[in-house]
Amino acid sequence: MCKMTVYHGGYITVWNSEIIIGKNTKDFGAGFYCTVIREQAVRWARRYGTPVVSTYTVRMNTDLKILEFKEMTEKWLDLFLHAA
Repeated sequence: MCKMTVYHGGYITVWNSEIIIGKNTKDFGAGFYCTVIREQAVRWARRYGTPVVSTYTVRMNTDLKILEFKEMTEKWLDLFLHAA
């Protein structure tokens, strides 16, 4: 299994994420949103009075089917529209 670093921008350090907590108004519903782009997490965190970027190293489960979109395509838009 490969490892990757992901970032979460918020107002507190998150030591243990809970997927069931969060706003249901996000792009794909309630969840724990992370990015591989640190600058993006920094921008998200700056929305708060006390910005915090949490950093995680995660192991990818190679048995999972993962959709990766490097750009906004019609397939990406279809997934985005159907998730709402």
